[in-house]
Amino acid sequence: MRAPTRFFPALLSALACALAVAGQGEPAPGSETPANLLRPGDRLHLQVAEDSDAQADLVVMPDGFADVPLVGGVRAGGRPIEAFAAEVKAALEKDYYVRATVRILLSERPEKSSNRGRVFITGEVRRVGMVEIDTSEQNTAGKVILMNGGLGEFADPKNIRIYRAKASGPVESQVVDLRQVLDKGRIDKDVAIHDGDLIVVGSRLVNW
Repeated sequence: MRAPTRFFPALLSALACALAVAGQGEPAPGSETPANLLRPGDRLHLQVAEDSDAQADLVVMPDGFADVPLVGGVRAGGRPIEAFAAEVKAALEKDYYVRATVRILLSERPEKSSNRGRVFITGEVRRVGMVEIDTSEQNTAGKVILMNGGLGEFADPKNIRIYRAKASGPVESQVVDLRQVLDKGRIDKDVAIHDGDLIVVGSRLVNW
């Protein structure tokens, strides 16, 4: 498990090997099929039977981890949902509950097709998680952010970082300023986004 984090710094290296992480299942070879294993982009709903307030919507990020309230990052990608739930249960019972009956449901699994891609968004946005894109169309950072509900209240539109995994070499990153795009509709100033990209939206120190 990892400590909770808002901007997922571990994704810088993990993004480049997300497919490898997704294939790391705990069961013996041949005992599970890929459809039984969680993978990046999956949306989950968590409940603790003993606590009606303990509910949360989770998303499996490109590095295969899902951030669980109170617990932090737990590896989900490449594991059956039962194994993921068992680790969450153990962590909750260690520090927070005498008994925790953890129920985790797969609420959404994006379909993957030849012209469908996925972009992951985190930071100061209204909805953290995954956005499906049509790779046959032109996709941009501003368009994807708006599709996902827009920026959060404390977002800094001039501090948006895009991470892109390459077939070889380090993960590429760039900082973009989308103030003119989001505030004035200057789509000519927008930045292209590709399948597998990670968008991290920074926050302002003061909301004036």
